[in-house]
Amino acid sequence: MRKFFVLIFFIVSFSSEAGVLEFWSAFGDNVDKKLADEFEKRTGNQLMIRKFSIDEMKAELLLASRSKNYMPDVAWVPSDFLGLHKFIGLKTIPKEWIKEDQLETEAKQSAMVGNEYMGLPLFLGNHLMLFYDKSKIKEPITSWEQLQALSQQEPSKTHIVFSVKDMYFFSSFFSLFHPETSFDKIIFDDEKSMDTLQFYHDMAALNNIGVECSNVCGRQQFIERKATYLIDGDWAVNSLTEAFGDNLGITSLPSYQGIPMRSLSGGRILTITKGGYQNPEKREMIKQLMLISQDEQFLTQLINEHQYISASAKVNHTSMSPKKAVMYSVYQQYLRSQPIPTSLRVSFIWEALARGASRHSDGMPKEETMVYIENLIDRFSKKVEEQ
Repeated sequence: MRKFFVLIFFIVSFSSEAGVLEFWSAFGDNVDKKLADEFEKRTGNQLMIRKFSIDEMKAELLLASRSKNYMPDVAWVPSDFLGLHKFIGLKTIPKEWIKEDQLETEAKQSAMVGNEYMGLPLFLGNHLMLFYDKSKIKEPITSWEQLQALSQQEPSKTHIVFSVKDMYFFSSFFSLFHPETSFDKIIFDDEKSMDTLQFYHDMAALNNIGVECSNVCGRQQFIERKATYLIDGDWAVNSLTEAFGDNLGITSLPSYQGIPMRSLSGGRILTITKGGYQNPEKREMIKQLMLISQDEQFLTQLINEHQYISASAKVNHTSMSPKKAVMYSVYQQYLRSQPIPTSLRVSFIWEALARGASRHSDGMPKEETMVYIENLIDRFSKKVEEQ
């Protein structure tokens, strides 16, 4: 009986010593669970995971920070959240916690606000590419002019399909008319932005794509061989590989008037809150979590299992050789993308573009649409800054 009580005491004592970090995740895969398992295995401490959709996460963080109640210690979020760092209670990460020399250059841009790391990047990507069927096409198109010519020859056919409804797709078209301007510096009511809106809808109309077509709708048309080319993101690679196997071709987005079309790209970023950092015990656990998240062996295991691009250049160069044709192509296209800026303005662009595009589809002229979008971004920004 005495041994029994000693054993119970030992278990209770051990459990009480195990620390817990509140971990909020905006992503639906099980990487956060694997990170939690690795964290517990190496430290004996735990991550208490709560999952949100991306939109829910933004709202929850804003509300929690304002009420000063029930904040996470660590949050795993898209890199464009970092522009809201003042309003969601994020703490800069000490540079000595980050293995800067192993990071992809673009990873640094996705995780820094000014000269400070506002987060630790784990994975990169979320970029758009051009997909085609290699069994039918030996030399893929390289320009929108070629696609326009195909539409003139066969006007009833869908030569290329993309999501008209998703503003992330729309955002890439701005690079054709604002090639030298950072996305957060674009003035959306100028003439070039109006030309972007017109071109976007003209290409959709030429290819018989409805304004309600989502990325799922476009992808399905391509899989069913109803479209020759598809613009889609790295998130579609697994399902496209299942449908096309070794015949899946990946190349750069089409240029226009000699100007390359560049997708935005983002990162999946580990952030820490001020509350978590201020607690000495939690601060040490967070540091351990950050170091584990940068372990090359652990990162290699994750990207091989999930087909992600790591924030570590060394891991990518080792794991993504030309022999792995699909992921190598996805990685090369990532290197051609432009990281989403981490400014406050970006946090409101998506919603403003979506509302404006919806009004344009309902008949609002392009000039009024783009003025509406620009005014909406300014209004959103001022509202948050005033709170």
